Amino acid sequence: MFERFTREARMAVKDAEAEAQARGSTTIEAEHLLLALTRQPPDTAVGEALANAGLDHDALEQALDAERERSLAAVGISIGDFDLPAPRPAAKPRFATNAKSALEHALRISLERADRRIDGGHILLALLRAEAGTIPRALDEAGVGRDELRELTAAAMSR
Repeated sequence: MFERFTREARMAVKDAEAEAQARGSTTIEAEHLLLALTRQPPDTAVGEALANAGLDHDALEQALDAERERSLAAVGISIGDFDLPAPRPAAKPRFATNAKSALEHALRISLERADRRIDGGHILLALLRAEAGTIPRALDEAGVGRDELRELTAAAMSR
């Protein structure tokens, strides 16, 4: 499957690994893929769509932090109650199920669109398919509508 990935998509996967490592995660999650996509240049379809939606790397990080705190608060846990050490870079994180699923969906989306290659736009569209979980909650926290971002991405990919 990776032979169909464009340079842009391969870079997003590599950047997702770096995002996971920087956060001390032993797994590459779907949220790491989305964080990596926010680093795409503005002249790419993904960069354009994210910029038009008002979502950049810092805003997404803040939204993910707020989402994490809200999720923990729902079960009566406050991060402030613990003296947690700073994350240490993880060795070589492996792909979590949700990241694998997103990459598989990116392939399906490229096939549905009759595209020969998989680029960052396909990955973003795949991430936006999630109905529940961290990404939809973080996007809500950031004030970014998934339907709007999906439309912006599809339009940018069509150019």
